[in-house]
Amino acid sequence: MRAHLMGVGGAGVSALARVFLARGDEVSGCDLKESETTSELEAEGLKFVLGHNPEHVLGQDLLVYSGAIKKSPELDAARAMGVKVLSRAEMLAQMINDADSIAVAGTAGKTTVTHMVGHILVIAGYDPTVLVGDGSSARAGKTEWLVAETDESDGTLTLHHPQRAIVTNIELDHPDHFRDVSAVRDLFQWFIEGLPQSGLAVLCADDELARELKPKARKITYGFRQGATYRCEHARPFPIYRGVDLLGHVNLRQPGRHNIQNATAAAAMALEIGIGFNDVAAALHTFPGAHRRLEFLGVFQGATVYDDYAHHPTKVRATIEAARELRHRRLLVVFQPHRYSRLSALMHDFARAFDGADRVYVLDVYSAGEENVSGVRASDLAHQIPHGIYVGDFVKAKEALEEIVGPDDLVLLMGAGDIKKLGDDLAHQN
Repeated sequence: MRAHLMGVGGAGVSALARVFLARGDEVSGCDLKESETTSELEAEGLKFVLGHNPEHVLGQDLLVYSGAIKKSPELDAARAMGVKVLSRAEMLAQMINDADSIAVAGTAGKTTVTHMVGHILVIAGYDPTVLVGDGSSARAGKTEWLVAETDESDGTLTLHHPQRAIVTNIELDHPDHFRDVSAVRDLFQWFIEGLPQSGLAVLCADDELARELKPKARKITYGFRQGATYRCEHARPFPIYRGVDLLGHVNLRQPGRHNIQNATAAAAMALEIGIGFNDVAAALHTFPGAHRRLEFLGVFQGATVYDDYAHHPTKVRATIEAARELRHRRLLVVFQPHRYSRLSALMHDFARAFDGADRVYVLDVYSAGEENVSGVRASDLAHQIPHGIYVGDFVKAKEALEEIVGPDDLVLLMGAGDIKKLGDDLAHQN
């Protein structure tokens, strides 16, 4: 098959590209800019072209486009030529619906949980296809098993009809699409109701909205909460209980209470499909971590530099708590808000999310193509954060860090935009 992917540098579309390439398809892709992801895909065999052009669809059997692309001459040309045209969500849904599938959904944690479930299945010999939205961890398997991260941001979650699903939590993260958290909850209820009666719903007991979802499928829960089907505790190594029975302990390398919770979700699903606890624990011990999830980049002026995708108050808080478990003298955070609508809607929550950081440098908002309808500014957030400082751009952020960073500090960069560029610049100074 000859396939062309528009917006191939994005996390979701790049995961599809990796699977197409691994199964031997002839794959091309385009995007408005080159990136680390597009370079990696080129090394794997993708023919990458910069920009959008109707000529890209000549001779193609399939065109897959990012949900961020609403109109394009490429799409018009493909439809006129009779090329099969699918959005990223539609392509993913087709793969999920045709496979022996496990879908992972939720406002936070779904990337790591997807990667964890996939890693366990790989180590256990299931050889699954794994679609992880971190831009680098997708793989193509040779069996009917498929583990996929699903996205609630634009309502397309209802396209997916897996055999089994995990829901990590439910919060308002996309105020540009949902009026309030009840609309998000309704979407997840619709999704979970779509599981077959013979299927399985694995729901986080620690999240009130997630644990109250009502599937037709068999329901189990996981988390720290008493009464969870699979219960964990905040310790290292951490125990997992099924009911009152101790199954054993897991020695997870990734720090953070939230990662214990994530690992318990993955373990619950794996145990329920028949993988033994010892195999689950061994796989989680070797879990490498997801890309841009508290990822070590290097050293700057004697300080360790970490990068994380956190862009929601809950994720920011969890990442800072995890970073504080790492050896450090001071925790210095650089944060790039993502989307004006999110910052405006969640400003109060963001202002309280940075407790535990010794200093917080706030960059300008990464708009992701949004207009600033509310007039909100990144400096508004900086003024509300204790020890917060507005720096604006990467140059001023680097200058501020150069003045303060010393040996044994930990520099943590967070955001869903292009902040990793700053992290790479800092880490490559030495």
